[in-house]
Amino acid sequence: MVIQALLMVTLLASNLEQTADSYRSYFGYTVVDSGIINASCARQIGDARMDGRDFIIMRPPDGEPEVLLRFIEGASTSYQPMLATGWNAIELLAKDPDSLREQLQGEDFEVIGEPDYLTPAKNIYAMQVKGPSNELVYLTKMVDPSQSLLRPRSPLAPVGGTFIVVVGSKDLKETRSFLEGLFDNFLTKPMQFKIDILSQARGVASDTDFPIMLLKFAGPFGFEFDEYGNESKAQSTDGGIILVSASVNGFIGKPSVWSRKPTASHCPRIAGPSGLITLPSGAKLELLFN
Repeated sequence: MVIQALLMVTLLASNLEQTADSYRSYFGYTVVDSGIINASCARQIGDARMDGRDFIIMRPPDGEPEVLLRFIEGASTSYQPMLATGWNAIELLAKDPDSLREQLQGEDFEVIGEPDYLTPAKNIYAMQVKGPSNELVYLTKMVDPSQSLLRPRSPLAPVGGTFIVVVGSKDLKETRSFLEGLFDNFLTKPMQFKIDILSQARGVASDTDFPIMLLKFAGPFGFEFDEYGNESKAQSTDGGIILVSASVNGFIGKPSVWSRKPTASHCPRIAGPSGLITLPSGAKLELLFN
């Protein structure tokens, strides 16, 4: 089974109106759907508590790959990212992080990582911000996309779509074994990496090395797995990313691998048979064959 494309990321929001205004004003995103999550869609998400909650779905500017962001009401104002394993950040392509930094001076987005090169090769130039509900967003410029593993297309708009989702993992060996047993996607070997915002969030020395690895989709997308260590707590569902949806080339795997066996989709903007798996970190991944 091969993961092909990133389709949607679902996040909790404390104020849907503020979230829509913020992502529209600063990132150029537009609302393409809204309504109330029904019981069937909540089961598809894997969390019955979502039943009856308001939602909005936003898409990137025209011309960008349509990776949707679904925001569901219910984020706790006390939520903070990077303190627990599971989904922790979305990474959006950006044309000019420095220009964005000058614009993000209001209360909607808090800059927690100034624009900087992330590698000695100086091919990844990124900044990190917290959104209106403390969701973690990376805004990344690939200086030469052809030299990167994922080879994403440079955005036409100032901010493009999500191309990476970051996962906090307790143990990369366990995660790797799980992924290799289920998917045929390419996985990098673990690399030691200094992540300033992660060190700050977890209260460790700034020169701490975190093991990370990347899973490459068939398309220009990927998952980044950051190892947090054995002291990590399981992710709560009071904020941040609660689900990632991606397409696959077919459903393969033992019945025991499915948290929810593949069935017809009952959620707006999600088409095709949908199954749910849970990664070792506790992160929920929806797989769709379409």
